[in-house]
Amino acid sequence: MRIVISGVGAIWPDPVPEEDPETGRAFVARGFDAVALLGRRATQYSHRSAQLVMAACGLALDDAGLAVTDENRDRVGLTVGTAAGSVTGVAEFGLDSFVQPRPHMVTAAKSPNCVLNAAAGSTAIRYGLRGVNATVAAGPASALVALRHAMVMLRAGHADTVVAGSSEEFTGPVARVAQAARAPRAHGEGAAMFVLEDAAVAQASGRTGLAEVAALTVRAVPGQGAEQLTGMVAAALETAGVAADEVVAVAARHTGEPEADAAQDEAIATALPAARRLYSEERIGDCYGAHAALQIASLLTERTLPAAVVAVDPDGLLSVAVLKRAQP
Repeated sequence: MRIVISGVGAIWPDPVPEEDPETGRAFVARGFDAVALLGRRATQYSHRSAQLVMAACGLALDDAGLAVTDENRDRVGLTVGTAAGSVTGVAEFGLDSFVQPRPHMVTAAKSPNCVLNAAAGSTAIRYGLRGVNATVAAGPASALVALRHAMVMLRAGHADTVVAGSSEEFTGPVARVAQAARAPRAHGEGAAMFVLEDAAVAQASGRTGLAEVAALTVRAVPGQGAEQLTGMVAAALETAGVAADEVVAVAARHTGEPEADAAQDEAIATALPAARRLYSEERIGDCYGAHAALQIASLLTERTLPAAVVAVDPDGLLSVAVLKRAQP
């Protein structure tokens, strides 16, 4: 089975970062008006991360020209990648239990914001997607793990089409968690979702593949050595049928951990010496769980193919994707 991306939707952060003494420097999606895009009813109780996913999913479906109807909705699935769901939703719900008046204190309608799969559930309801529905949490590798899950579902025959991607919100609570858990850097927020399907399904429906996901590997590894990532990139290229010197660009994210970043740079230089390196932090900041998703959206928009996408988690998770031009 050849799996292609036939639609892409992305919500981008503003290229000019905001400066805040409490939350630090951040690339925020200032132009994202959730109420205007989704309506007041959809946004009244949903958290920002879910709103980003819903908006990006709608854009991806429109880009693919995929109309969800009663005839196909049971075969259209959704996979959402996230680092931690909505940190803001959890923080605000917890705070309400202390500061709001008794006896109820909290708004029951906001309780789903504390659940990891709130974005996937809200998005599926909005667009009537009744196929497989999943949420995966894998830190900075969340986008690639979501795409990998979607590919497994397609190959297993559980769906004909899966919309997959990830989002990352930026708020005060998110900034404080990031400051405590990760290296100091400019934060970012955004989302990108992709319509993935069997190339035969896309062709039969009159949809054009923007790119083929020719290989995607996710692996938990001990340590932070360059050899493991080098081997994974080489194996992914072999699976994809793409020579190293054919790869135009490789997208990656600086982790902020010197040892992990050095290993990543060494692996990329060894496996893909001629490819242009795209880190993207100067444009979108550190979008963490959505970083790779936004990079893929950029590669597809600019038709920068064949390309490799690398996501490294210093805790020991490596992921590599290879995208190439879809065959007619």
